[in-house]
Amino acid sequence: MAIDKTTYDKLSNYCAYQERCASDVKEKMRKLKVEKEEYGEYIEKLKDDNFLNEDRFVKYFVSAHAKKKWGKTKMKSSLGAKRIDASLIKKYLDDMDEENYNEQIKVIAEKKWNTIKAKTPRDKKTKMLRFLLSKGYEMSKALNAIKDFK
Repeated sequence: MAIDKTTYDKLSNYCAYQERCASDVKEKMRKLKVEKEEYGEYIEKLKDDNFLNEDRFVKYFVSAHAKKKWGKTKMKSSLGAKRIDASLIKKYLDDMDEENYNEQIKVIAEKKWNTIKAKTPRDKKTKMLRFLLSKGYEMSKALNAIKDFK
């Protein structure tokens, strides 16, 4: 099986446009109706030509989604769904600036606090906790961020 130049050009352009992971490329190949047996060849060639680099993808993903104020749990889950190696995910999540991350949670919580409507302070804290967990923050970090709210 030889690599089709037209298909390869489409895939390399797809990868050049923005960082991609292997599962993104496989999905693109499925849409391009590439035979499943050929996926490996295309992926290897894209890696060899440095169009596809999972390490670079995870670094970009974590950076971009931290700016979108996603928590580590949500990032880990999303990357896991893309079948990214767990050690690679851990590497970049552990590299995140912990002080900045904790500050980010507090800023989000303070901003959201006044918009939450609840009958009791306890209900309000519960809604806040649910909100922070839905953003992907860890339970311990979320509890710490709201502990001083009244």
